[in-house]
Order: sequence, then structure tokens, then C-alpha cells
Amino acid sequence: MNYILRRTGSDLFRLLKRYSYKPAFRPKPAPPLQTATRHYHVYPQRSEITAPSRALVLTRQCPAIRRLLAPLVRTWIPHCRYQASPPRPELIHFTRGVGRLPWFLDWRKVTARFLLPGAAAIAAYYCSLEAVPYTHRTHFILLPPRVERWLGELLFDNTKEDEADKILPPDHDESVRLRRLTSEIVSAAERTLVGPVQRDEHEHRWITKRYRNHVKAPPMTRHLDGLDWEVIVIKDDTVNAMCLPGGKIMVYTGFLDHFKTDAEVAAVLGHEVGHVIARHTAEMASKSLVSMFMRTGIRQFFDNPRLVKYVSKFLQELPLSRKLEIEADHIGMLLLAAAGFDPYIAIEVQEKLGKIGGDSELQNYFSTHPSSKKRAKYLLKDKVMEEALELCRESSVSKAEKASSWS
Repeated sequence: MNYILRRTGSDLFRLLKRYSYKPAFRPKPAPPLQTATRHYHVYPQRSEITAPSRALVLTRQCPAIRRLLAPLVRTWIPHCRYQASPPRPELIHFTRGVGRLPWFLDWRKVTARFLLPGAAAIAAYYCSLEAVPYTHRTHFILLPPRVERWLGELLFDNTKEDEADKILPPDHDESVRLRRLTSEIVSAAERTLVGPVQRDEHEHRWITKRYRNHVKAPPMTRHLDGLDWEVIVIKDDTVNAMCLPGGKIMVYTGFLDHFKTDAEVAAVLGHEVGHVIARHTAEMASKSLVSMFMRTGIRQFFDNPRLVKYVSKFLQELPLSRKLEIEADHIGMLLLAAAGFDPYIAIEVQEKLGKIGGDSELQNYFSTHPSSKKRAKYLLKDKVMEEALELCRESSVSKAEKASSWS
């Protein structure tokens, strides 16, 4: 009976297994994740090398030890063990950036990289614009007046320490004369440099007319408030005179040997004071800072620092220096005329400087100062000369009125 049940159950199981339901389509199992493997091999440290391995190293270095230990090394070589880590699979993702927009089509990245820095640079540029007195030229200056004055005074103090033996005493005739002429030039600048509100309409009629034509930006004169003007005479054959920021003027006796009249000396002093009034030193420093950043950017494309330096020098630095010298000539001649001197003296001074230094047309391209012919030609322009002559007439009238009031 038991046999019959076992036989019947096995036959029934085979029948069910044979005629069981089989699906027409079976999905294939998902393939395993493909991973890129990197095998890391750890070289043995000194402490991990077994004694037979050390013997093997010694046999390689010394032939005598090799011959003595050759039988032992052959026996121990199979037992030398080097420890190494097993290959470890590492999943490497190659989908970074796939399916995303490039950075120049993503408005957030473009804004962060270009629009915000560009807007900040434009705002800083327009906030740093100033108008030059007399010429009303708009220029870009980053250096504050306080820092500019501090740098000029520091350089002036260093010069006085270095040239202490050559500086003429304050009671010397040349020192007294130069202080008097400088006082006249500075007084003329203080009379003519007024703001948009005119105190004396008859005396400052010419500056009112010019200001109405240039209402974009008022002239910058804040850096002249409380300026301590100082003049020293250095005994040297150099034909030169300079004025540092802060009103510090240095004149060499070599210059006084060639220009002996008060009008000629006043013309050169007016030119130097014009540099301070127009803040040319601060403008040069600001433009140098901008050009430094430009050179840094250009070097990313041209790996030739010397070429970039010369291109920046001949296309930006030298033309700017020549432009500022001509503007200082313009302001100096106006100050000369406002002080009561003949403005044509400034042209005679330029001709003298051309004879002393050797005038050349190449100076208009390869020098910091333009040629004397070009400077005199600019001063002879109708607008510049008419303005100077008007100032000279107003100065003579005011002097005559003061003389009549005193009498």
C-alpha cells in the first residue's frame, strides 16, 4: 500500500511539473554595475621585508657576499614575501556635466563671472571721475588726496635728507626770490579757482563762462585746501625744476643759470604748480595700476613679458605723460597771466628749453616730454592764448584798482 502511494505521488508530481504554466517571455536579469577598477600596489617597507629578502638585497649590492650566500639565497628565495594590497574596485562617474548647459548659457554663472564684476568696475570708474581745473578735462583717479599728499611729503623729506649739503639757506637771495614768485603764482590760482557759485562776478567772469559750458563735472579743488607750499633751491648744474604732490617745489641752480628773469622763472613755476592743481601724479599712479592689471591679463595669451611691457609703455605710459605735460603748460600759462606776467613769456621759455636740451621730433613718440615746438604750437592756439590774454588784462585792471585805492 505504501509502495502504491509513493509511486502514485511521484508520477503525479512529474505530470504537474511537465504541464506546469511557463510564461512566453522571461525578462533578462539586469546586468551588474560596470565598474572601473584601479589596482593599487603597495611596495614593501623596510620593516615588511623578511630576513631572506634583506639577504637578497645585500647579495645584489656586494659581489663577495653574493658568492658566500648564494646557496642560502637559493633556498630562501621561495620564502621571500612582499606585501601588496589586493585589487580594489572603485566606481568612477563619467557623467559629470553631461546634459547641462555650458557656462555661457547659464545666466547665473554669467552674472557671477561678468555682470556683477563689470557693474562694480563701471560704478567705481564713474565714482572716481574728476574734472581738471582750467581745462575741464575729465580724468580717472583712484588715489585719495590725503594719500597723494603724504607720498609727496615723504619723498620731499627724503630728498632734503639726501641733498642736505646742497640746499641753499632760506635767507639766500635765490630762495627768497623763488618763494616770492611762488606766492604770486599760488595767489593767482586761489583767485581764479572758484566753485560753481561765484563770489565776485566781475573778477571771475571768465571762469563762470567756462563753467557754464562744462556742467558735467565741477573742477576738483579739494586737494588744494590747506596745502603747505614750500620751496627749496638745490645747488646743482641740472637744468630742472619739479613740484611734488603737497606743494613741495625743488629748483636746481642749473635752471636759474639759464632763466634769470622773474617772468621766465614764474613761467616754469606755473608749469610745476599746474601739475599739482591737475593731480597728474595721482592720475599717473591710477593709470599705472590699471595697466598692470591689463598686462597681467594679456600675459595669459602672450607669454612674452618683455613685449607686453614695451607695448604698454609706448602705447599708454609715454602718450599719457606727454599729454599731461602739455596740459601743465596750459595751466602754467594761465597762472602766469593771472599773476600779471606776459603769457608770451611761456612760449619763449619753451624755445629756450628746446635749445638747451636739443629739440627733436622723436620726442613726440619716444619720450616722456613732447618736443618744444609741439608745446609752443599748442600754447599759440587761439582759445588758449585768448584765455591767457583775458586773464592778464583782468589782473592788470585789478592791480590798478588796488593801487588807486591805496593812493
